Amino acid sequence: MPFTITHPLERIPTFPELQALARQHEVQIVGNEQAGKFQHSDDQQPKVIGNYVAASNGDLRGEFTGHVLGKLAGTFAFMTGKAEITITEKPFLLPEAVLKSKLSAELEKFCAQFPPAA
Repeated sequence: MPFTITHPLERIPTFPELQALARQHEVQIVGNEQAGKFQHSDDQQPKVIGNYVAASNGDLRGEFTGHVLGKLAGTFAFMTGKAEITITEKPFLLPEAVLKSKLSAELEKFCAQFPPAA
């Protein structure tokens, strides 16, 4: 059953900020500020793949599929005021509480990197 994690987001990150963050985490982005794809690989095997699209109001939305103890899939959205991740498919053996806790902590760290513009 799907679930969503949300966290306050002071401002939507710029495309250059997302590119810099992606490089720090060895994620390749192929695209531009309007739309594209991303991939994180380990030993030539994709660990996470996904796509994104920016709306005219600046919201950034996308979907992803990863392989962490099985298939993990979902959607994400960065909107004025909040960021959210919705998990639509999770590994059978991974307890939902553990996944929710980990995602919540990571989303909080992500959002903290984008304080309000001065």
